[in-house]
Amino acid sequence: LRANKFVHEITGAPVDQIEIPIIGGHAGTTIVPLLSQSNPGATFSDEERDALTHRIMFGGDEVVKAKAGGGSATLSMAYTGAQFADRVMAGLAGEAGVTECTFVEQDKVAGLPFFSLPVTLGRDGVDVIHHYGEVTAHEQKLIDDMKPDLIAQGKKGVEWAAANK
Repeated sequence: LRANKFVHEITGAPVDQIEIPIIGGHAGTTIVPLLSQSNPGATFSDEERDALTHRIMFGGDEVVKAKAGGGSATLSMAYTGAQFADRVMAGLAGEAGVTECTFVEQDKVAGLPFFSLPVTLGRDGVDVIHHYGEVTAHEQKLIDDMKPDLIAQGKKGVEWAAANK
């Protein structure tokens, strides 16, 4: 959601009509916004793209700074979680074409057992896990650069789950 809001601030497009696929992971540099796939289409200078990408990756830090270290972006996370739950419920109810990016166990991105990708949701949950599609050279570099961190995070999570059954 923050990506949509930040793109709205630059383009003026209605925030509720903006869709920016966010792939990869859930924190910092593992968050990869695919601005090249924005809907509606938008173009940015390299400087705008770099600043926007950084702001999307580290948007939670803005909230922490605004709260002077006295909290985190919990309201943002809750709102996003509620919106995602609404989309899951729509899929479970049989609504066609419900596609959202979410962190899943997958085989689409080599070497990364867990990755946030677009998925089509249906009556049984995740119906289809999609590849992220064509990306720019800049986006591919972000993906390549974040892989070691995401691999380490995934490994840590799997180890924690195994130790806490």
